[in-house]
Amino acid sequence: MEEYRNEQLKKYSGVRSWLLVLCIVLTLGIPIKTLYNLIIMYQDSHKYFQLLPNLAIYFYIDIVLSLIIIVLSIRAGIALWTIKPRAVKTAKNYLFLYLYYAVISLFLPIIVGIYTKINEALIIEIILSGLQALIFFSICYVYLNVSNRVKVTYS
Repeated sequence: MEEYRNEQLKKYSGVRSWLLVLCIVLTLGIPIKTLYNLIIMYQDSHKYFQLLPNLAIYFYIDIVLSLIIIVLSIRAGIALWTIKPRAVKTAKNYLFLYLYYAVISLFLPIIVGIYTKINEALIIEIILSGLQALIFFSICYVYLNVSNRVKVTYS
């Protein structure tokens, strides 16, 4: 029985498989995607900043929030990748903050007063982004809670 347990520990320990994918997504995927989205959003909207000053406010608030998300994502990914103490807790906290960011993003146009002035494409994009964030959160959070690899590696 002890031999079987040691074999299972050896089989599941380490940052490999889906855990490695999660680390790559957190340290590279989310930051690159977020920066790309910021660049595209700026290119599409900066010409309207004079016409709609609240659009500039919306954009700058989103930049600050996005940069925070990028830093925390990299922090969580590196903590998992390097098997730091409390790495799973750090990653779960990041996932909740990512979800909160998605919720704030849904209401940010209303908060800054551009909701009635933005087109339907932006509203649809914000809603789809929120749904993607919810799906990402759900998959990652469940994985961190049920994965044998996570349990063995970070026990």
